[in-house]
Amino acid sequence: MGSVASPEIRRPPNCLSLSIRSSNAGEFELWRSGYAPLFEMDAENAAARASFRAGLTSYNLANVLIIDGYSSAETLDRSARTIARSNIDHISLTVHTQGGFGLEAEGRTSEVGTGDICVLDMTRRSRLRSPDYKSLTLVLPRILLEPHVANLDTLHGKILPKGSALNTMLASHMRLLYAQAPSFDLSESHAAARGTATLVAAFAGASSDGRDMIAQAAAGASLEACRQMIEAHLHDQRLGPEYLCNQLGVSRAKLYRMFEQLGGVTWYIQRRRLVRAYQMIVDPMQGRERIGAIAARCGFSNASAFNRAFRQLHGMSPTELRIASVSGESDETELSGDQAYRTIGCWLHGVEAAAV
Repeated sequence: MGSVASPEIRRPPNCLSLSIRSSNAGEFELWRSGYAPLFEMDAENAAARASFRAGLTSYNLANVLIIDGYSSAETLDRSARTIARSNIDHISLTVHTQGGFGLEAEGRTSEVGTGDICVLDMTRRSRLRSPDYKSLTLVLPRILLEPHVANLDTLHGKILPKGSALNTMLASHMRLLYAQAPSFDLSESHAAARGTATLVAAFAGASSDGRDMIAQAAAGASLEACRQMIEAHLHDQRLGPEYLCNQLGVSRAKLYRMFEQLGGVTWYIQRRRLVRAYQMIVDPMQGRERIGAIAARCGFSNASAFNRAFRQLHGMSPTELRIASVSGESDETELSGDQAYRTIGCWLHGVEAAAV
């Protein structure tokens, strides 16, 4: 059995280093458990699992994670069930410094080459197939990006190609952030996290050539006002295009234009209601709340319509989601008693490494 490197944890900043060499199935499962908050990971067959090699070093900078890693060929699946049991609301950016990967993101397929930056919304489904690779990954809480990106919902599956100006600047920042992370004190970590979120918002939220950044900035205030109004009134069954036009004093044509790239205003409202319902269902503090009551609190008057829409978006029924979120499938399962493999999951939920 290959040896498992003891995790090295330093404060500040929080740092975690783990690696496995060619090993048996038990050690592979231990590594996979550490990945569980992000993806369900697997290799091609039993032989590939036995010869699997992987390692990572990750820094936690005020809940922004920067991860340098390498791995043998693998499949990473962020399925509806994985999303349910991890209950995280983050955006990730990954650049493979060696090797590329095939991406499936909610029915769209893409090839991501070496040096491309791929953006994924961790509340949405994706599947990655990678040969042996090395990578650098940045994981940010959605709440850090929301004040700066008017169309955050359009980032899922976005690819910034290698060689483009935005890719070059953002990839350089990710490398610099990782290199400087060991020297940051607590206040510097917070400053770096805020600055990184602003930079990601400016780059990943812009078009691939940056030409529409000015137009986005001009429209951002109006769109953000609409989004805030929607978030505050998801419970109100009157919420819809006419309600927004009346409350905000905008024409229906302008409202439709603002939400065109987000799939339309009606679709956007329904998606936000379904996401709110998802968050309430997996919240342990609301574990005794009836599913029907949650649906009503999210603006749904018809239980059957709510269940159909919920399954279509999340890949499972509300009841199945609740069962998955409280079952023994939790990402906190300890396969060997080594709590180091739970660290990334704890970080993503805002728990400091010292508490792990």
